[in-house]
Amino acid sequence: MTKMADRITIRQEIRNLLIDNLLTAKDISKIIRIKEKDVIDHLIHIAKSVGKKDFIIEPSVCMKCGFVFNKRERLTSPGRCPACKHEGISEPRFGIKRED
Repeated sequence: MTKMADRITIRQEIRNLLIDNLLTAKDISKIIRIKEKDVIDHLIHIAKSVGKKDFIIEPSVCMKCGFVFNKRERLTSPGRCPACKHEGISEPRFGIKRED
């Protein structure tokens, strides 16, 4: 029988996945088998606990004109490009820098 203290939480599992890896919310959703929306909720908390310096966000990019969503605060994918209105947008990828 496994003790409760031996189990890791979903948030800890996501955090472990992100160390030295860049993954989309969809990737994490498939690996952990939870809804993508739930992944985003967990990522918000992970980003706060890890800190801006160590939480990596590779921003979304418009597939048509190359616009980079550098200033976007939300962790979800944008709906369309503000520059060309194209809807083909890459998903942001997330990671955590390994602590030395």
